[in-house]
Amino acid sequence: MGMLDRLRGTPQERFARRVLTAMRDAGVASARYLPDQFAIEVRRDSAQAQPAIAYLGNIFRECERSGRNERRERIASFLSAVVFNPGAPTSWEEVAPLLRPLLRTVTFGAGMPASAPRPLRRPAWAYLAEFVVIDQPTSVMYVTEKQAQEWGVTESGIFDRARRNMGGLTRAEPDAGAAPGRRTLVRMVEDGDAYWASHLFVDGWLAAQQPRLGGPPLAFIPDTTGVLLVGRGPDDTPESLGKVFELVEQEFRDAARPISPMAFTVDDSGAVVPFLVPRDHPLYAVTHRTEVIIASSEYAAQAAHLETDAFVAACTSAHRPDGTAFTVASWAEGVDTLLPRADYVAFPSGAAEPFFVAWDDVAREVDLDPEPGVVPERYRLREWPHPGVVERLRQVATTP
Repeated sequence: MGMLDRLRGTPQERFARRVLTAMRDAGVASARYLPDQFAIEVRRDSAQAQPAIAYLGNIFRECERSGRNERRERIASFLSAVVFNPGAPTSWEEVAPLLRPLLRTVTFGAGMPASAPRPLRRPAWAYLAEFVVIDQPTSVMYVTEKQAQEWGVTESGIFDRARRNMGGLTRAEPDAGAAPGRRTLVRMVEDGDAYWASHLFVDGWLAAQQPRLGGPPLAFIPDTTGVLLVGRGPDDTPESLGKVFELVEQEFRDAARPISPMAFTVDDSGAVVPFLVPRDHPLYAVTHRTEVIIASSEYAAQAAHLETDAFVAACTSAHRPDGTAFTVASWAEGVDTLLPRADYVAFPSGAAEPFFVAWDDVAREVDLDPEPGVVPERYRLREWPHPGVVERLRQVATTP
């Protein structure tokens, strides 16, 4: 970093100064930058008021490639939604009709300080969680565990009410069905009111799209800007359907607020499930690649915020010469380790040659107990396996 760069600060610091200036120009009572949290502590009406914390990570990513005018508009919208929002109703009777389910990654909010209210959440699908928000004209407010206690309503009751509300708002678009024998690809663009990704929480909605799509439905949610739907066909190949997966992967990687590169479909009962296929299926390499991408992404996001004395092993993505992808995690001798779930576990053992073992083979030989409260799951391995176990693992070693 040159002298000029040091004087100007990092891109994050320069962006925070822009937002601080906009806040002060708008007349807030006080505002100060919290670099460790990449956030601004703001008191809107009085310097003695309870401060609010405005986190800048998402708005920074949204503005990274924006021109000056677009950046100014985005910051103004951010202030309107986060700083000058009049606030949500406080009673259950007022709030209940405004609840909506929301789909986010399992690590969403991982960087929040321990003292911050914890958003209400529950597992959804692979590496994804379901949240509940209060829908407001220009923003949403995440429902917290503290609010659930104040309302005297069970968490499951809150999630159920949010889904019922969503069921009354679902849209069936597009109206026209697919031409006979043709597959249709439909992009549903989020307008702030549609909650397209949340439609997947409504029983039967995705299954009902099959006539419109010309085949069993696949839904993609690469980011928060909408949903991509496409119908599957009996003759799908890595070359045909794979093009859609490539498009979604690029959108996921480019997104300011990514969600998942994976595809979702419905099972025989109509329930939404990840679209996964057996190893011998022609589309296995395509679908498993999406698992590899989101696993490595979510474990990396988790590792950045885990507070532990143990070694936080990485979930590393790798590629074979034929382009297929897999994940690998390392368990080293003598190291207290938090191991992520991966396709393969690497065993670097002293001077001996390191070897790789498939996850299922490791699980048969070693007690893998999930570390409480850690999502996505990690497994605490305090001791190296017994020599006899190591030898059995070495016998089933493989080349990834």
